[in-house]
Amino acid sequence: MRMAYGIIVYFRLCILLMANGSGAVNESPSDLLALGDDALASENFLVAVDYYERGIEIIESSSSEKEKVSPIVSVSIYTNLGTALSSLGQNEKAAELYTQAVLMQPDLVDGLDEQQKQDVTDIAAQASFFLGMVHQELGNLNMAANAYAHANSLDKWHWGALANLGALLQDEIRSPADAIDAYNKAYEILTQTEVSPTDAPVEPRYILSQLQYRIGMCILSSPDRKCVLRDAPDTQVDCKELAANSFSMAVSFDPDNEGAKHMLASVTADATVKRASNTYVEELFEIYAENFEHSLVDELKYDGFRRLREAFNNAFGGEEYVPNFALVVDAGCGTGLVGEQFRNISQSLIGIDLSQSIINESKKKRPGLYNDTQVGDLVDIFRERAPISLIIAADSYIYFGDLDPLFESMGASVEVGGYVAFTLENVSIESEQSLQETKPDWRWQLTASGRFAHRRQYVEVVGKKHGLKTISYVPLDGFRFESGIPVRGHIFIMTKQQRNNNQEL
Repeated sequence: MRMAYGIIVYFRLCILLMANGSGAVNESPSDLLALGDDALASENFLVAVDYYERGIEIIESSSSEKEKVSPIVSVSIYTNLGTALSSLGQNEKAAELYTQAVLMQPDLVDGLDEQQKQDVTDIAAQASFFLGMVHQELGNLNMAANAYAHANSLDKWHWGALANLGALLQDEIRSPADAIDAYNKAYEILTQTEVSPTDAPVEPRYILSQLQYRIGMCILSSPDRKCVLRDAPDTQVDCKELAANSFSMAVSFDPDNEGAKHMLASVTADATVKRASNTYVEELFEIYAENFEHSLVDELKYDGFRRLREAFNNAFGGEEYVPNFALVVDAGCGTGLVGEQFRNISQSLIGIDLSQSIINESKKKRPGLYNDTQVGDLVDIFRERAPISLIIAADSYIYFGDLDPLFESMGASVEVGGYVAFTLENVSIESEQSLQETKPDWRWQLTASGRFAHRRQYVEVVGKKHGLKTISYVPLDGFRFESGIPVRGHIFIMTKQQRNNNQEL
């Protein structure tokens, strides 16, 4: 998986070195390297491969020829051949070339002056960085982590190797504490003024924002985490406070970092946040589209989509009594998990989501499931699709805090006698008891996960206000897991009644 939220754009650097200036091509490794670099820069990868391979053949043809070749040429030609092969999708061969470049570095620097040693070592560090990327793409996660770490050991200013290492540890190896360490080191490199970081970003504030955002997410990833200050390891601090500091820094570097803004509001319990921004939700699912269903169902044990259909059947007295519906809208359809459950009672099934990538995934995983799909905001699209016979929404409305605009749109769009069936999250039992004592009329709460939890009574009242009467309520406990802890939720089945006077909340 490529690094999320754009910390590093995956690219292959071409180490442009040494044309000899004469214009003549003598089939020397140096000349062939220069020709290969020109072809690589022009994205003529097959031509570049031919030049580099011819250069390597000369280098390896005799020990006397090896002695004539500059160490910089030797390490560069192996590295750049790996880059050309990787650009052609030949990652396994590329890994072999990058590995050779890294392994030859200790022998090549023997006897060189300090500047030459530095040049050869810097190129080997890039080779190790690229080796990490191809291993990651091949699924060799531990090998990728070792390669990124080695790149940083060769070049202590290589922030990119550390940032990639952090993302790998966070997203795939699932070692948040080690990820935080890597992110912090990358952050320190980019904020120091001693030397210019390797491949310094043109606009570092965006990178710094993403690093701090990811640090905050790592801090929150384990509810039982004990947090300490880096410069005072014997001093425990509130993890949420520490995460809030990271999210605040992320927003200060990039005020448009929607993920950081949302999470800052979450951990600071900002009641003014009434819904997650469309940008935040879209970016979240664009990034994880390919792995979304695997993560949700296989890792988080999510089964809310099945239980929603079971509750819907029971509301009618059994599956055999459930009617067919002319137009069914799957709100926040994702990859089609809940749409698949309701397909057999839908004459026309429409999938709506904010993410085009996840719509595409739904078409790949479940071709022909939807009669139509649409990308956009639910509140707006409901009205466009009216009259709607049934709206289904599993794990979609959890990004709304204030339900009033959403329910107003549903109430205006569902035909009289139509239905809405949806799931929401609830707070933990402990939080519910605490809220009952301190704020018994609470309506919603933004949780540390970045999702909203809702009070049952609030949902039913706001539904009634917009002509939606609850005909079935089912507790939905343990429908997914968060850091190994079962999440509480609700299922609501409502029907659209003839509009009466609105009731104020």
